[in-house]
Amino acid sequence: MIPASPVLPVRRVRDLTVLELDAERLLVIACDSVGSIGPKRADRYPVDARTVAHFAARVPLVEVIAAGARPEIVVDTLSVEMDPTGAEMIAEIQAIASELGLGPDRVTGSTEDNVPSDATGVGVTVLATVARDDLRPGRARSGDRVLCIGTPTSAPHDVIAIGDPRMVPLALLADLVALPEVGDALPVGSRGVGYELGVLAETNGLAFHPVDHDLDLARSGGPASCVLLAVRPSAVARILDLAGSVPVTELGDLA
Repeated sequence: MIPASPVLPVRRVRDLTVLELDAERLLVIACDSVGSIGPKRADRYPVDARTVAHFAARVPLVEVIAAGARPEIVVDTLSVEMDPTGAEMIAEIQAIASELGLGPDRVTGSTEDNVPSDATGVGVTVLATVARDDLRPGRARSGDRVLCIGTPTSAPHDVIAIGDPRMVPLALLADLVALPEVGDALPVGSRGVGYELGVLAETNGLAFHPVDHDLDLARSGGPASCVLLAVRPSAVARILDLAGSVPVTELGDLA
């Protein structure tokens, strides 16, 4: 019999599951799935295996980084055979994890080698840790300026490729979220920037006041192509400098 142990408190924070490990540390869990997009004959949208794996892993990695957490383990559950499709996917997931300093031993998972798969299925779960006081959601302050780092980009409207210059790179996002002037960060998904602005304001108990810009607020952010940052106005110039060629749009203020 497995000995009884205390049940650790768990809660939902936006799209994340947060488990309280102890008085100081939190386990942050994010996941994403992709189906019928890939190189197999029954896939609805033909894409090479490497690209599918990259963006399946990107979404949960962006989610935990935006929350201020450090990725620890990446789990891939691949509904494809190991050779050749699974091997290509695993190599790409290891590659994107390495951008954050995670070695191959931090990537684990499984493939389907018992039943032939005619369509692609991919699931990726990221386990991350963060100090309780460093969890980002809900830490924006009145007067913060809201920036969109990256441009909403999504298939089939856009051609999606690894290294797309319109998308915020993972390493850059990690550097930006670590800045003390950044209060909150929220990835933009398929519902678009406008929807996520409402979530950002509601989570922080504030109202959003827009400024003039030319960003399409209804455009899908697809695979977390861009991220909203709530920052102190004094840090905007520094963030623009750090972002370099990555597009940055000032959307308005929280109050």
